[in-house]
Formats: sequence, structure tokens, C-alpha cells
Amino acid sequence: MKVSVIIPTHNRAKLVKKAVESVLNQTYKNLEIIVVSDGSTDDTDFVINECKKSDQRIKYISYHPAKGGNIARNIGIKNAKGEFMAFLDDDDEWMPEKLELQIQEMKKNPKIGLVYTGVEIIYDKENIKYYSSPEKQGDLSEEILITNYIGTTSSVMIKGELIKEIGMFDESLKALQDYDLWIRTCQKTQVAAVAKPLVKYFNYTLNKQISDDINKYENAIEYIDNKYVDLYSIASEEIRKQHQHSMTMLIVNKALRNKNAKMARVYLRNSLLQQPNLKDISMYLLSFFKYETILKLRTKKK
Repeated sequence: MKVSVIIPTHNRAKLVKKAVESVLNQTYKNLEIIVVSDGSTDDTDFVINECKKSDQRIKYISYHPAKGGNIARNIGIKNAKGEFMAFLDDDDEWMPEKLELQIQEMKKNPKIGLVYTGVEIIYDKENIKYYSSPEKQGDLSEEILITNYIGTTSSVMIKGELIKEIGMFDESLKALQDYDLWIRTCQKTQVAAVAKPLVKYFNYTLNKQISDDINKYENAIEYIDNKYVDLYSIASEEIRKQHQHSMTMLIVNKALRNKNAKMARVYLRNSLLQQPNLKDISMYLLSFFKYETILKLRTKKK
């Protein structure tokens, strides 16, 4: 069973090389690597072409001008030949047994169409890391409406036939494109998880990431709520409330990460007016501290 690994990249020649090497070091060898350069103007062409010389499993697609990460991933999907697809962001890395353990989970139950893993979350500048373990498995058709329990695309393996059935990444979205795809996926299949942290998810403060743009997240949340209005209309009131709160906390975390505590407190005050709770009160108090303090507390909790 072949796995197609799709790596979209834009002007991250040094980082994408590490990502590719982490795939080449996989214990599971029946794979192809499709690197899609989305309008890169640095040394990406040279770096990937050098990698290709040492391993014929690497395919390289490069185009100009840049069209966005969603389009890059979809181009990779369209060129994939594997029975399974896995995604790796250009600034992340995999542990060697990642694909092998996911394939094992796929084999256990034919009803499983997606397998995700634990993640090691690394804040580069702050020199802080913690582990995020999978919380949910099985039928997530309702629970996925609350929040993105599956998480980053870098942890996911999905059946190729399934992604062709449900549709690829929504090219209209500028953020939360992974969450959008997982909502559709969970309406069609069951989900399994590998508890081990098999992905190194880096937060590089020197490289601008999409998570830096809070406005994109606000727009994406509104877009998703409208797109799946039919699903939310038949969901329970409790699920809708939990979803609203989860999206509020997502914006709060992005705001605090971007040192915009004032915006975070606006969202938290609105949330507390609707439904007072200890978590929001705690976050409101923590918003007066540096973000590094919140991260350190998070590492102790994890």
C-alpha cells in the first residue's frame, strides 16, 4: 500500500529540506513525496532538485506566481498515486515510525478512513515545548462540529478514495482549511488515533505563519459556520454552545500569541457575559502576563 506524502512549501528552503528528510527516514518505505513549491523565490528549486538526485521517490512541482497553500495541497492531491495520503507542512517534521503506525491502524478496521497522531508542539523562540495527545476516536460526526479535535494536517493520514469523494481543501479559506476538511471527513468515516507524539510542530516566530493573522481566523470561523449551517441546525444546542466557546478561545489564543491582549480580553468578556466559567476567568487573568507564562503553565498541564 503506497502512501503519497504531500508537502506544500513557500520560501522555506532550509526548513523544507528537514521536512523531506524526515519523510525519507520513515520506517515505512512504500511512499512517494510530492513537494509543491507555491511560487517560491528562494533556493527551494535547488534544494529539492538536489534531494531528488538521491531518491527517486521525490516528485517536484514548482509554479509562479504563488496561489496559496490550499491550492498547493490540492495540486499535490491531484498528482498523488498512493492509496493513502499524508500531509506535512514545510516547517514540521515527522518521527521515523509515523507512517508505519498509521498504516497499522488503517489495517485494523476497514471503517477507518483517517488516522491522526499525537504532536510535539515546539515554540522555537521561547524554547518551550509540550505534547498534545489525541482526545477523540471513532464516530466524530457530531463532536467535530465543536472544535478541531484532529488538529494539524501534518499528523493526518487519509484514504485517497475518501478525499476524492468528499472534496479537497477549500481554496476559499485563508485559515482553518484543515478543520473544514475534517468536518467533511467525519461525516463519511470513522477516525482512529495513535497516541504517540509523532509530529514535531514548530512555531517559528522569525517566519511569518498564517496563525499570525487573527483577522483571517475570524473570517474563517464565520465562513465555516455558514458553510455547515445545515449540520449545526440539526446539532444539539449544547454542541452549538461548545462550538461557539471553542472558536472564541481559538481567537483568544491567537490574540495572546500576537501580543494583542486587549483583543483577547474583549472576546473573553463577551464569553463571560454569556456563560461565566472558571476557564475564561483564568484566561482573563493570565492575559495580563506575558504569553511565555501561559505556555509554561500549559507545559505543566500537559
